[in-house]
Amino acid sequence: MLSPTYFLPKEKFPDFLSALKGLGQVFAPVKVSQQSYSFKAVEKASEIAFEALRTILPPKKFFYPQSETLVKFEDGEIKECIEEPQFKVIFGVHPCDLAGLGIMDTIFEDSPGDTHYLRKRRTSMIIGLSCMPDKHCFCQSMGTDCPEKGYDVFLTDIEDGYFIEGKSSQGQKLLADAFTNKVLERAREAHKDRYKRFWLDRSEAFETGFKVDNLRSTMDLEWENPVWEELGDRCLSCGNCTPVCPTCYCFDLVDVAALSSKEDGSGDAERRREWDSCQFVGFAKVAGDYNFRPGPVDRLKFWYRHKLHGFDDAYGFKTCVGCGRCTVSCPSGIDDIVKVVNILQAAREKKDEGQPK
Repeated sequence: MLSPTYFLPKEKFPDFLSALKGLGQVFAPVKVSQQSYSFKAVEKASEIAFEALRTILPPKKFFYPQSETLVKFEDGEIKECIEEPQFKVIFGVHPCDLAGLGIMDTIFEDSPGDTHYLRKRRTSMIIGLSCMPDKHCFCQSMGTDCPEKGYDVFLTDIEDGYFIEGKSSQGQKLLADAFTNKVLERAREAHKDRYKRFWLDRSEAFETGFKVDNLRSTMDLEWENPVWEELGDRCLSCGNCTPVCPTCYCFDLVDVAALSSKEDGSGDAERRREWDSCQFVGFAKVAGDYNFRPGPVDRLKFWYRHKLHGFDDAYGFKTCVGCGRCTVSCPSGIDDIVKVVNILQAAREKKDEGQPK
């Protein structure tokens, strides 16, 4: 049976926010500079930047922190750090970021499962929000432009209010309670018509993209394309592209020793998991002073492959969600994935045309 859908008039959004705050601390996009937004704790609706298209960091930061202590060495014993996270409500997550969370969930749930990630993920509620694409968005090409998974409730802006759908059982309960308290009303046919029109208009609004049907073969067959050298010559190996990516999860384990010891000569220490980047020079360095991805070209090609088809065999999906963050954050302009893919596909098509039939 289909779940009921609701309509939230915009003037009643503060009441809806109060219902969310009753579940836990609410985080939403907040404007932090002239052109930048970040997920931060909010208390009032006026603090939320509804116009935010992409935040600096994706919502993965709530479940996979930049630095996290896993183990401590105290009093001569090794102790696992088991955090009991507080319930969080993450509001304003767009479809591409929802897809990113779905990918992260799949990866971190894979046996034996990452308990640190999963514990935080299970004590959260994700509220999705519709958006209109800009020139950097290519989620339509990646098939992540519509909400499918990774959320509990989704709001679609239909001018004077929001068309609301519940995905999970806890999301449906939230909506049912809000309806009982007269915060929401049942969606009528007029609301449903505006909902359909929004998604049709949004589909026509994308300015950029590429074909995906031959993406895997293109990446394989154009592995030696000259564009890689050109991009590698400009790459700074700064790693900006990886922390902003909704699905990059590479990490390093760092042992932090105590700066002082106790009277018996012992000292406390801890082991932390910290974000790392495959674009850093030392990322692929191993014993014997050998680096199997020594140059920017090697690292850049690895990252592109990882995003565009490295997970096809293992999981059946690509790990790029088309949010455009890497393009926006790259100081050298080499992470314009759409431009690079179009160059590779054009080269492949030209070679195919020259083949005898």
